[in-house]
Amino acid sequence: MTQKELEELESELKGDLSNLWKAEKCIREELEKRAKPKKLKKNDFVGGLGLIYGKLLKDGELDSGQSHEFKTKKGERILVKTRKGNAGGWKKTGNISKIESDDLPTHLMFVHFNDDYSLDKIWLFPWEDLKNSNRFKKNKKKNSFFVKVDKSDEKYLIYPNK
Repeated sequence: MTQKELEELESELKGDLSNLWKAEKCIREELEKRAKPKKLKKNDFVGGLGLIYGKLLKDGELDSGQSHEFKTKKGERILVKTRKGNAGGWKKTGNISKIESDDLPTHLMFVHFNDDYSLDKIWLFPWEDLKNSNRFKKNKKKNSFFVKVDKSDEKYLIYPNK
């Protein structure tokens, strides 16, 4: 690509990119209002959206716990992992730093959005079920773990309602 081609592309995309930036800014501001006291990661719209949707669905309160992100009135401590799109890796959670400690979550929530950010499904896995069935897999490149969802996980679906 030549500099001229780059400048032409930049010029063509300028309006759309500006609109995207404005939309992301508005979304971020709205999510941050609902996320207090938790601080959202920079530009983590998918994760922030999943966290807020999960908190609202479970009527929880955000918490800055070491291993979880929100608590419910029933005392559930929930760690949220979110993915967007339907490319090959969407069924695999992001990194889970620890699976054994004194302050473990009681549940893992996995939120999936379609490419257009519409909510597809939410699963809520009891932590003990994941441990007892050896669902935590070691991420060899990082010192962490992940879980993959599959068809047998239908019993853990909490959205949409069955």
